[in-house]
Amino acid sequence: MKIMQELSSNTDLALRFRNYVILLDRLMREVEEELQQNQSVRNEWSEWHSNWKNAWLSPTGNSPSSNLKERFSVKRRLG
Repeated sequence: MKIMQELSSNTDLALRFRNYVILLDRLMREVEEELQQNQSVRNEWSEWHSNWKNAWLSPTGNSPSSNLKERFSVKRRLG
């Protein structure tokens, strides 16, 4: 009888451990997926920001951005 109780408690412990590992595996997959999505969003924002910055800083003559640059220029406000 005592041997059966020990086997039963070992089996319960093994099942609890297995369930814990399954839960951790699921959580790790969800976190990894979320990190990949966040990386995608960061890359998209970085590309947009780089394009915006390049367009804003590019020295073109009569582009719409040059009109905006003049309109919102710090030098214009101070002068």
